[in-house]
Amino acid sequence: MLGIEGALIINVSALDYLKNTFGYPEFRLQQGEIIQTLIDGGDATVLMPTGGGKSLCYQIPSLVRSGTGIIISPLIALMHNQVTALQQLGINAAYLNSTLSAKACWQIEQDLIAGNLDMLYVAPERLNTPGFLNLLKQTTISLFAIDEAHCVSQWGHDFRPNYIQLSLLHEQFPDVPRIALTATADETTREEIRRRLQLEDARLFLSSFDRPNICYTIAEAQTNSKTALLRFIQNEHENDAGIVYCLSRKKVEAIAAWLSEKGLIALPYHAGLSVDV
Repeated sequence: MLGIEGALIINVSALDYLKNTFGYPEFRLQQGEIIQTLIDGGDATVLMPTGGGKSLCYQIPSLVRSGTGIIISPLIALMHNQVTALQQLGINAAYLNSTLSAKACWQIEQDLIAGNLDMLYVAPERLNTPGFLNLLKQTTISLFAIDEAHCVSQWGHDFRPNYIQLSLLHEQFPDVPRIALTATADETTREEIRRRLQLEDARLFLSSFDRPNICYTIAEAQTNSKTALLRFIQNEHENDAGIVYCLSRKKVEAIAAWLSEKGLIALPYHAGLSVDV
């Protein structure tokens, strides 16, 4: 153990992974305290802004503790991106979701049972199945990480019914530490997360939402909105990259084509595009 950040004691292996595997010189915000809480076997509820480093809060403890870290995520794209990044760092990570063939799923399950995985990403719908729960009981689990934990709130627009059932983790695996993470939760939602996931006794870590690099600008509507958009890009973001949001796929296609005609490099992106695009 090593003392840093005042009286905080950080596991030496955690610092080694931070610097030599992930390439960061030091912890940010409350990362160090959260990571040590999980390494010590405690539970945590974490509210941290996007870009604040939530992933490291469960990735490093998953590597330090014995067994496989099980990360519950509602987003297939996020699973893929995180697993790819971890594999590039030499970490044995995998995901189980609907994009995989039955053969590929079987192989990952065998790797899990054999203890060959550092981390496994799954959707809440899969985790809640009896077959997968039985699979987990055949292996050693280092921790459960419940990402996008605000999906447990029935009043939120991201509500996922299967998140409510994740309270079974505490019931069936009482000795495995759990961490619930979100970037968007007011006080009411935070309490709902803690209550529904049976994390009332978990340590609560709150970080500021202040993002000095983000601001809102409000302008009066223009008669010609396309011309106003082009002028805004040229006058205020000439050499920047950006995203223009539209209310329909058709509008996305039209605005991208129009901006391209005006000499900008603009491409459409929406759910109707081919995976190969």
